[in-house]
Amino acid sequence: MRVEGVSKRFGATVALVGVDLVVPEGTVFGLLGPNGAGKTTLVRVLATLLTPDSGRAEVFGRDVVADAPAVRELLGLTGQFAAVDEILSGRENLVMFGRLFDLSPAEARRRADELLEQFDLADAGDRPARTYSGGMRRRLDLASSLLTRPRILFLDEPTTGLDPRSRNQIWTIVRELVREGTTLLLTTQYLEEADELADRIAVIDHGRVIAEGTGNELKERIGGQILEVELASAARRDEAQAVLRGVGCGDPEPEARPDRLTMPAPRDGLELVEDAAAALRHAQIDVSNLGLRGPTLDDVFLQLTGAPASEDGQPQSSTPAAPAAVVQPVPSKVPTPGREPERPARRLLRLHVPTPAEVRSALTDTRVVTGRNLRHFVRQPQLLIFSTIQPIMFVLLFAYVFGGAVKGALPHGVKYIDFLLPGIFVQSVAFRATQTAVGLSEDLERGVVDRFRSMPMARSAVLVGRTVADLVRNVLIIGLMTVVGYLIGFSFHAGVLNALACVAVVSVFGLALSWIFAFVALTVRGAEAAQSAGFVVIFPLVFASSVFVPISSMPDWLQAFAKVSPVTLTANAARTYALDGGVPGSLGGAAAWILAVLAIFIPLCVWRYRRMS
Repeated sequence: MRVEGVSKRFGATVALVGVDLVVPEGTVFGLLGPNGAGKTTLVRVLATLLTPDSGRAEVFGRDVVADAPAVRELLGLTGQFAAVDEILSGRENLVMFGRLFDLSPAEARRRADELLEQFDLADAGDRPARTYSGGMRRRLDLASSLLTRPRILFLDEPTTGLDPRSRNQIWTIVRELVREGTTLLLTTQYLEEADELADRIAVIDHGRVIAEGTGNELKERIGGQILEVELASAARRDEAQAVLRGVGCGDPEPEARPDRLTMPAPRDGLELVEDAAAALRHAQIDVSNLGLRGPTLDDVFLQLTGAPASEDGQPQSSTPAAPAAVVQPVPSKVPTPGREPERPARRLLRLHVPTPAEVRSALTDTRVVTGRNLRHFVRQPQLLIFSTIQPIMFVLLFAYVFGGAVKGALPHGVKYIDFLLPGIFVQSVAFRATQTAVGLSEDLERGVVDRFRSMPMARSAVLVGRTVADLVRNVLIIGLMTVVGYLIGFSFHAGVLNALACVAVVSVFGLALSWIFAFVALTVRGAEAAQSAGFVVIFPLVFASSVFVPISSMPDWLQAFAKVSPVTLTANAARTYALDGGVPGSLGGAAAWILAVLAIFIPLCVWRYRRMS
């Protein structure tokens, strides 16, 4: 893998500045740095999830921008958070990802069983992933990346937040992968982890690679030995520092603990220890521990960035200090001030005629994602209640509570339940469409979409699978409401074909709304924000329409809006099919709205999905 002059910025924030790296095949390359240093941004560029502003990167000779689909065939990605589907079981997760890697159903199941055994998850394989511990989820996440034995694996802080036992299990797995020939790029905040696993290490800070070498080479740059002194009382720290400086110790490193001094020992170690102990005794400064050791990566990091590591091994954020004179930073290509970095050429429109094999693969991917989303619908009680009980309550509430007040405004001979139910169909699919935004937002927050985007699957499958699942769900809910309607007096008056036409026009309208809310999810941040945005749009559209009452019963100023509302046009078309038959007068308007929404929001969703950062 080769990285040459890669830069990336997000608005005014510069994430990467002219990064140059070469990762030898079959090795572990460690990328060490504090939070916000640019590690994850670099991984996302290499995993084809981000496009660099300038420079280029290759994975086994394939450009990550120009040949992104081929790169995805070669890599596995384990991000900062366990990107597994919590609703599915561990086995179902692995089978799903295996199918998206183009494995046959039998091969996907076989590999899932093998990996569950290898990662010590066999006993929990049929439990929902939400019941797993943090370490189990991390192992499942890593197993998901290894279904096809990738040539290169990106591990982005794979052990953050894990207990020591789970961390050691991940380390063991990493060593086994390297023995089998896999190349690994490991980003970490844990200095011990980089020292233990990586063949070579690059230290990155503020988007720049500031040093690179083996662990021993980096330590040798510090030179000398380190004197560590633990004081009985932190109140005498400054006094102890002055005493130790008097016997030849250098300036202390930044320390999280006020009762500890870590100082360079530039002269003969044993003699210095004896002199330091004598001087501290003479000054009557009590010491609980005093020792000499060689430099560690922690010391290297301190020299390079000026930021100490916290007690859990994570470097603390601080203003970067200039590297010590003994450390030679790796040169990086810094953009000329005032000039925008050279950007790779990007075509706004890429025309590609898919081959029959690509079409079959895309259909398989869409079917797999659709099935996964339908499982969510079935297995989440809150979704079942929201999607079934709520519309049934609307039917009963309006039929029995408001029906008497409304029936006087209805055309002669029309029962309110017959008028109401087609409108409830439309109301139901409209409110259900907001769940498209919620579900997709949750997948984005949990990293599931990033995993999909890093895989060699059809890019359209995530969005199409989501909206098709919503379409199937809507048809099922309409069927359920029809049964309830028949129990309280509703009936289709115009025959089976017109009943099917009624269901079809409502379902296609719901599909169009799903694409709107897919775009909302790709644009706003967070499931709650997506749901709020959905209700702000849907609530007035539904209640200022002919869903529950005839338009003639509304004030004149509201009638003007309601007559052209897509909800009204669709509800009237569905009502005509259900009660009268023939071609509804509002069908043209409803179809125009539906086609316009699909024509606008499908391309917008594809555009936004391809350019997510």
